[in-house]
Amino acid sequence: MRRSGGGALVAGLAVLMLSGQAVRAESVTLMQAYTRMMTAGIETGIIDADLAASAEGVKQAKGQRLPRVQLSLQYDQIQQEVISSDNETYAEGSSQYPKVTFNFSVRQPIYDAVRFRALPLARAQDAVRQADAEVARNRIVRDMIVAYFEVAQAQMRIRRAQAIIDGRADYVRSVEEDVAAGRREADVLIRAQGDSFAAESDRMEAEIGLAEALAGLQRYAGLDVTGVALDGARLGVVDLANIDRSMTEAALLSMSPDLQSARAAADVGKRQIASARGALQPTVDLVLDFEHQTTEGSLFGGGSKTQTVTGGAMLTVPIYEGGIRKSRVREAEAGLRAADLKVQQTERAVLARYKALIGAARATAARSGKLSSQLRLSEESVAAAQEQFDAGRASEGVLLEQRLRRDTLRLDVQSARLQQFRVQAELYALFGALDMKAISAQAGS
Repeated sequence: MRRSGGGALVAGLAVLMLSGQAVRAESVTLMQAYTRMMTAGIETGIIDADLAASAEGVKQAKGQRLPRVQLSLQYDQIQQEVISSDNETYAEGSSQYPKVTFNFSVRQPIYDAVRFRALPLARAQDAVRQADAEVARNRIVRDMIVAYFEVAQAQMRIRRAQAIIDGRADYVRSVEEDVAAGRREADVLIRAQGDSFAAESDRMEAEIGLAEALAGLQRYAGLDVTGVALDGARLGVVDLANIDRSMTEAALLSMSPDLQSARAAADVGKRQIASARGALQPTVDLVLDFEHQTTEGSLFGGGSKTQTVTGGAMLTVPIYEGGIRKSRVREAEAGLRAADLKVQQTERAVLARYKALIGAARATAARSGKLSSQLRLSEESVAAAQEQFDAGRASEGVLLEQRLRRDTLRLDVQSARLQQFRVQAELYALFGALDMKAISAQAGS
C-alpha cells in the first residue's frame, strides 16, 4: 500500500502542477502528437502569418514599377483687398470669392534604380523568410520528436523500476522462507528489504522524471496528453550504414536549413547594396497633369473656368543630402560582411553538430548491440538457472536474480533503441529531412 500510494501521489501532484486543472488522460502515438501540433500549434500559426506578410512585401515591390495616379480636389475661399494700384479704376476695393481646383496627375517611372531594384530585394527577403520558416518548422518538429522520445524513455524507466520492485518482492519472499527454514541468516533478509525500498524510491524518482518530460510534450500535443503509446517490442532497427552512406558532410552543406537561411540572408545583403547605390543615380519620370479650375469672381473681373493639360519628362539628379545616401551604401556593405561571416559561423556550427550526432549515433548503436548480446546471454543464464532449480541444485533466489536481470536487460535494450531513434531524428532534422511517417513507423508507434 505504501508503494502504490506514494507513486500515485507523486504522479498526481506532478500532473496538477503541469496542467493546473483536471484533464482527460490520453496516450498518443508519435503521428498523433505531430497531427495535434500541426492542427492547433501556436508556433505554426506564427510562421504562416510571417510568410503572409512577406508575400505582401513582394506585391508592394512589384507596384514600384507601375504608374502613380493621383486625383485631388481643392476648395479655396479667397479674400482680396487692394493696397495700391497704378490703375485708378482699382485704386481701392475688396472682394471675396471661392475657387475650386480639380487635378488629375499620372507619374510613370522610366528609370529609377531604387524602385526598379525593389522587386529583386523583396524576393530575396521573401526567400529569407521562407528559409527561416523552414528552419522554424524543422526545429518545432525536431523538438516535438525529442520530447516524445524523452517521455517514452521516462516511461521505460518506470517500467524498469517496477520490474525491479516486483523482482525484489519475489526475492524478499524467497529469503523470508529461507530464513524461516534456517537456510539463511536474517541479515540477508534485511539487505533484501533495503534493496526493495531503494527500488521504490527509484520508481518515485522515475515518475517525477516522467512528469517533467510530459511538460515538454504537452507544449506541442496538448495538456490532456499523459503518456505515449509506444510498444518497445515493436521498435525497428536504425540503419547506421545507410546514415554513413547518405548523410555526408557534402550533403549537409547543401541541405542544411540553417545554412540555406544564412546564405539567403547574404543574398539580401547584396541586394541592399545595389538598392543603396541606386539612390545615388538620377531618376526619369513621364509626367501627365490635367487641371480644371473654377473661379466664381474676383476683384478685377468676373468668374472664370480654365483647363490645363501638361505632359513631359522630368529628370531628377541627386546632388547633396548631407551624406545620407553614401552612408546607407556603407551600412549595406557592412551588413553584407556580417552576413558572410554569419554563413561561415553557421557552417562551422552545423558541421560541429553533425560530427557530434554521428559520433552519438555510432555510440548508441554500439551500446544497443552490447546490450542485445548481454540479453542473449542472460536468457541462456535464466534457462540454465531454471534447470538447476528444477534439479534442486540451485535456490529459488538464484533463479529470481537471473530473471530480474533478463527483464531489466530487455527494457534496457528498448531504451537504448529509443535513444538511437532520438539521435537519428536529430540527424534528419540537421539535414532538413524529417519524415514523420517513416520515423513513426520505424519507432513502432
